[in-house]
Amino acid sequence: MPNFFRAWYVFVGLSLLSFVFTAFVGSVPAEVSSAVALPHDLIGSAGRNLRTTLVSLFDRAELRADNATLRDALADSEASVRQLELRVQELEALLEVRRNQSPGAVLVAPVVGWSRSPAIDTLTIGAGRRDGVVRGMPVSAPAGLVGIVVEVAETRSVVRTLLDPRSRVGVAVRDKGGQGVAVGEVGDLVRVDRFIPASSLEEGDVVETTSYGGLFPRGITVGVIREVLPQDPNELRRSFLVQPAVDFPALTDVVIFTPQ
Repeated sequence: MPNFFRAWYVFVGLSLLSFVFTAFVGSVPAEVSSAVALPHDLIGSAGRNLRTTLVSLFDRAELRADNATLRDALADSEASVRQLELRVQELEALLEVRRNQSPGAVLVAPVVGWSRSPAIDTLTIGAGRRDGVVRGMPVSAPAGLVGIVVEVAETRSVVRTLLDPRSRVGVAVRDKGGQGVAVGEVGDLVRVDRFIPASSLEEGDVVETTSYGGLFPRGITVGVIREVLPQDPNELRRSFLVQPAVDFPALTDVVIFTPQ
């Protein structure tokens, strides 16, 4: 009996050794395989299967890691492309304003806030003293005039818009001349009072800036005449309401000019 157990222990030991060689080395030394004989084939097959399974698991884990890395790289690339697209849009807006309104356009800034009440109408923009912004800079958009910078901090500035009742902009009617001052009006309109016309006024006429007051470049579109108000028979001056050219609720970026 002791000899039987001794032989059994030797067989088990050789079988385990064969299993280990098969699983982690790939081949079994001839001395071991010959000692184990037929049972070795069964155990060796199990070892090979285990080795194949482990390799497959490691390969899948590595593949998942590679896929995650590629997904992250793709997301970073898409974000970079989007930033480049936004930058191109900013530069296109700046060039358009320079070409159509004033060569003094120097900076594009994002709109980061809008404060509205019956007494005020202001925008907060994401550019300030460190970007070269100073009080009195005119602010525009490709569609037309926005307002003027009235407060400047290090990284933010406040723009008083055309719709603000405190706003004052010298205006004329394009191709018809005249002279007046536009003031913010309730209802997202601009009101021009005591306008001195050079010819008759009609709804749809384009109103633009003049150099009156020295704040804004000439020729920037303010809007179009929405309504010509009734005239006092004894008054030569006219009053009318203007629909601003700029869609303020949809405004995302503005262009800033050097002060006049």
